[in-house]
Amino acid sequence: MIKRFTLLLMFALLSGCSSTSVVSIPGIIEAPTIKFENLYLRGVFNWWEANLPYKLKEGDEGWYVDVELIADGQPYDFRLSDAFWTPDQTCGARYKGQVVIPQSATYMICGTESENIQFTPETTGLYRFNFTPASGGEVMLTIIPQSTAS
Repeated sequence: MIKRFTLLLMFALLSGCSSTSVVSIPGIIEAPTIKFENLYLRGVFNWWEANLPYKLKEGDEGWYVDVELIADGQPYDFRLSDAFWTPDQTCGARYKGQVVIPQSATYMICGTESENIQFTPETTGLYRFNFTPASGGEVMLTIIPQSTAS
């Protein structure tokens, strides 16, 4: 009896929908197309602004930006986003407190559910933030030390 009622209720709900409406399946969403050429590395190191020196550049291994960081033991919070913080062009951590380990791949998600991602440099110096598209609309991040201060 309960099964029959549930089926009838589902049929009534579905048949009442307009033929022009889009049926979405929970948990299945189309991944946004990330426009790397419009993105900036935004974080505590640049007051979360979309500054030209932090705009991604295209290289042989994807997109990148070089950032001078001070190793004071504190993590740098950051995200990737366009100049307008467009939700599907804003990428960050899968969960709050996710950290990046230098020279290891870290996967970022894009959208309103992303969080700030954190990196704590071991030494003061120049770091390259490399971004490449990954499957499912994710972005692979690798941070590579370029030079360190003496």
